[in-house]
Amino acid sequence: MELSFLSAHLPTCPPAHPMPALYLHIPFCAHACPYCDFSFELLKGGQVKRYLDALDIEMAQRAKEAIWGSALFTTVFIGGGTPTALSRDQLDRLFNLLHNHFRMAPAVEMTVEANPETLTRSKLTLLRSFGVNRLSLGVQAFTSVSLARLGRHHTMNQGLRAFEWARQVGFENINIDLMFGAPDQIMVDWDETLSRTIDLAPDHVSTYGLTIESGTPFGRQAEKDALDLPDEDLHIDMYNRALDRLISAGYQHYEVSNLARPGAVCQHNLAYWNGADYLGLGPSAHSHIEGRRFANVRDLQPYLARIETRASIVDLDETLSVDERMHEFILLGLRQATGMDVQAFQHQFGHEAFQARRPSIDSLTESGFLEKSGTYLRLTRRGLAVVDSVCEKNQRGTFMRGAVCRA
Repeated sequence: MELSFLSAHLPTCPPAHPMPALYLHIPFCAHACPYCDFSFELLKGGQVKRYLDALDIEMAQRAKEAIWGSALFTTVFIGGGTPTALSRDQLDRLFNLLHNHFRMAPAVEMTVEANPETLTRSKLTLLRSFGVNRLSLGVQAFTSVSLARLGRHHTMNQGLRAFEWARQVGFENINIDLMFGAPDQIMVDWDETLSRTIDLAPDHVSTYGLTIESGTPFGRQAEKDALDLPDEDLHIDMYNRALDRLISAGYQHYEVSNLARPGAVCQHNLAYWNGADYLGLGPSAHSHIEGRRFANVRDLQPYLARIETRASIVDLDETLSVDERMHEFILLGLRQATGMDVQAFQHQFGHEAFQARRPSIDSLTESGFLEKSGTYLRLTRRGLAVVDSVCEKNQRGTFMRGAVCRA
């Protein structure tokens, strides 16, 4: 049986958006973080070769499809997992596969996620040689206390050194991931992390609040009331403190969790938020083509088994309904600082569809979560602080997923 990436009913012409995004998942980590519920396995040498062999097959199949084979990818994001947990030779093979199967636009933004303890100068130099021009460092904290409480396996000095090495080998676009709301964290600790981040002057900063996911070590501790987390008010205060300090330091707040220096906005994320087509490679990766969404099987072992037997790796194939497309348009728009373009919404879905949401809009505006800015509707600072905890979707014409709430 020949491997089928999507379905027998794929468009046979190039996509309407001719310069899509590409995501490549590397499902390996050197260590397991206690809060992570992403698809990954602990690193084993033999598994990596087997995975790269499988990726070669998936890439070859997808490159044969007109919709991807003719594309010029404007953004490439290699995430995980921890891509830099791979050896230098394994990374070399990965990038050769990528460049052999797909075409990149001349000004492609190519990002690789990295953890400080897995980086060497040699790996960084290799990444640069393959055109990687954006590095996303999973630092999470610049204090020993928070690193320990988050179960991270690098030291503060390793985080600082990784950033310094990246600058030395020529990375001019570096993101630093930060996480607030760690167990027992207090504001003084968070301020120290923010101060060290600002001193480093990265080009981009992502700030995420710790969320407790079922099935993770933190999730099991929380079920036993054995995890002392900052309360809701402190959690929101930490989010606002990050915005205030980073904006004062010259960063532009362009999305709920993301801030950037002028010219350093993450183009890959913008592609997602603005509804571009994108291709996902590897286990758990999602793809989007003209209103259709596809997802590969989530875990590594089923992915490998299906690739090796030439069975379909697709676990989800859905065409979004009008209501789902409206809902996605709203949420993706509201995640951005500019907000949702009301005129564009009405042009795409009709005036009546917007008016049907008027009661929810008015209620959220009166509650201080939304505000109007010209032809845009955007979240206030209060709304931004809670948008990631929006309730589950209500299909009966609500504006957002029911109402704004905190988990």
